[in-house]
Amino acid sequence: MAIKYTITPKNLHAHLFEVELKLQNPNPLGQVFSLPSWIPGSYLIRDFAKNIVSIQAHCCEQVLEIKSIDKNHWITSPCTGEITLSYKVYAFDLSVRSAYLTNERAFFNGTSVFLLPLGFENEKCELSIKPAESSQTQGNWSIATGLKKISTLNFEANDYQDLIDHPVEMSDFTLFDFEVNNVKHQMALTGMQNADISRLKQDLKTICQHHVAFFNNDMPFDDYLFLTLVRTQGYGGLEHKNSCCLICSRKELPEINMGDINNEYTRFLALCSHEYFHSWWVKTIKPANFHQLDLSRENYTEQLWIFEGFTSYYDELSLLRSKLLKPEQYLALFAQTVTRVQKSTGRFTQSLAQSSYATWTKFYQQDENAPNAIVSYYTKGALLAFVLDIEIRKLTDNQKSLDNVLQYAWENYQESGLENNTIQIIVNQITNSDLSQFFNDYLYGVKELPLQASFAYVGVKCEFVKHAKDLSDFGLSIKTQGEFSHITQVFSNSSAQHAGLYVGDKIVSVNYQQLKDKELIAQINKHIEGDVIKVGILRDELLLEISVAIGKITPSFCQLSLIPKTNEKITNQQRQWLYQE
Repeated sequence: MAIKYTITPKNLHAHLFEVELKLQNPNPLGQVFSLPSWIPGSYLIRDFAKNIVSIQAHCCEQVLEIKSIDKNHWITSPCTGEITLSYKVYAFDLSVRSAYLTNERAFFNGTSVFLLPLGFENEKCELSIKPAESSQTQGNWSIATGLKKISTLNFEANDYQDLIDHPVEMSDFTLFDFEVNNVKHQMALTGMQNADISRLKQDLKTICQHHVAFFNNDMPFDDYLFLTLVRTQGYGGLEHKNSCCLICSRKELPEINMGDINNEYTRFLALCSHEYFHSWWVKTIKPANFHQLDLSRENYTEQLWIFEGFTSYYDELSLLRSKLLKPEQYLALFAQTVTRVQKSTGRFTQSLAQSSYATWTKFYQQDENAPNAIVSYYTKGALLAFVLDIEIRKLTDNQKSLDNVLQYAWENYQESGLENNTIQIIVNQITNSDLSQFFNDYLYGVKELPLQASFAYVGVKCEFVKHAKDLSDFGLSIKTQGEFSHITQVFSNSSAQHAGLYVGDKIVSVNYQQLKDKELIAQINKHIEGDVIKVGILRDELLLEISVAIGKITPSFCQLSLIPKTNEKITNQQRQWLYQE
């Protein structure tokens, strides 16, 4: 027996999918249906059920009563025959997480469109996709999905979890493919673009080959698909078991005859690297309690610093190891991650373990105080991964590294998943040491990471200098709107906060000069400790003058540079972190 779904792009300009669900042998006391409230990989309750605009039920060709139980559950009246549900879903979320429908494209994640009949979680699912009317679409639409194909428009999944882990793209996309260890990989590019497909294919293949080799040539999929939406502006990604959804800007794709890799293209390749790495590291190896996800509520874990932080460490490091980046390019990229963490005073307030656990209400629901209250398990998680990597190398005389930790986990924890302390146990085993204090300080505590010492060990000089292009060292973030610069964030214990500048204030002048944008930043940043400046602001449209005493500034802009190889204190083995073959 299988649950049969049919989805149709019904009204493109109204952004409505029509979904039909056929279920045999429903619960005779009344069948309950539900829709997920969140999508794995994006830890926020999104209440996808709000987009169901109408729903009807039939049984034995008769109308069957169906009513809501709560925000995402419905129940039918008792019925002994086959139930058919028909419902419409509003789809206009231009992200990787939900569903979208216009005359340009149709896209959906199963969590947004497929109701689950409770009690049938482990049943096979069949999916038929009806084509949109070609007269309404831009171009000739095709279908791209990682679902197992039965025919051109028909697919199947092992169970409901399998069904919702395969997003679907319908559009006039550009498709190319390549093989890694005889396994087919594809990328579908949706949207206007003029990319150098040949170069993109080769670089993508290089990254994929690296990740496959990293996990001992063991692939957790039979094929893989990169679904990529190309926009004028946009960025994002979401992992799935044998596919991922990406959004990039046109400038991030390689142009024909581009020459050396640039920052924009590097950003896109790092995104591809990140989501592909997740096939092993969170879609297969995962927190133990993620093996049975409850998609109706929050599922808490302390381990996102492991699964997102480690992945964020390896996504760019892999570009270096694959020779797509030179050491100097990689260090410039890594320095940006260090800077983002150093600019956040929340690193002194929230630990990485807390950051992981509180992601549902804090990381994914940030307000103007977020830099003072939270730290990112992506960026600081990547820095902890680096520091841990160096610590392992030190303790094992450079014979082991963080690579060995992930590879050991891959070989031994696919079925059980990781408990909160599993990684610590593996590290202790590999190093034959007790790193309890290390994890107490840097994972469960808020002690400053020993970044400069860790970089120095591998032949890299790490220094922090004053920002020249923003006001973070002064204690502000600003955004120019109209004729004034608006304060969007005020950082804890900064000169700006001590003086009483608030989010929402409009900066009119500095020392009686009317300034904004770069001139405003330059004027403030030229002052040193002990100076007092007069900042004219509008608050509630009333003109005020605030005296700001410049206090001690701790620079947060990171610069990484190579220590010359003539420095004999740093061995070749230590430098292997940066020059690994």
